[in-house]
Amino acid sequence: MMAMQVGPSHMPSFARVLTIPEMHAVADYVTQQLAVIPLSGGDLSQGGDLFRTYCAPCHRTAARGGALVFTGTNAPALTNYSRGLIAGAIRWGPGPMPAFPASVLNDTQVASIVDYVELAKHPPNPGGNTLNWYGPVAEGFAAWVIVFALAGLTGWIEKGGKG
Repeated sequence: MMAMQVGPSHMPSFARVLTIPEMHAVADYVTQQLAVIPLSGGDLSQGGDLFRTYCAPCHRTAARGGALVFTGTNAPALTNYSRGLIAGAIRWGPGPMPAFPASVLNDTQVASIVDYVELAKHPPNPGGNTLNWYGPVAEGFAAWVIVFALAGLTGWIEKGGKG
């Protein structure tokens, strides 16, 4: 539906031509009848590797989106999109995103990437604070800040609290 409103690359915008219910009807027809990508048989491990290779430079490893300096915009977080929409975006590349046709990624590979994105939407949490899933660098930095703060506090207490 967003493609009809925005008009990516060669497609004109239909925001002033169609009403919102008409755009929903067209989007439903296209997604339910025309653009059916089989999303079965995916391998989660392979999906993670493919996502890191093709998608993570823009969408980050946790699929939470990121800045695209070369276009002056942001890659969207994939957490709010359905499996079919993610697969369609991989195939046809909306906006500045490149398209990955079947000659680049076959249907099984697309299904694997979609499976990985679904896992990234709701990752397993073995415990602790997730720090909004920013990743190991931010989490490691936060841990080191806490370690240095505790070391400084320990030194201050050792001197009798007199600075």
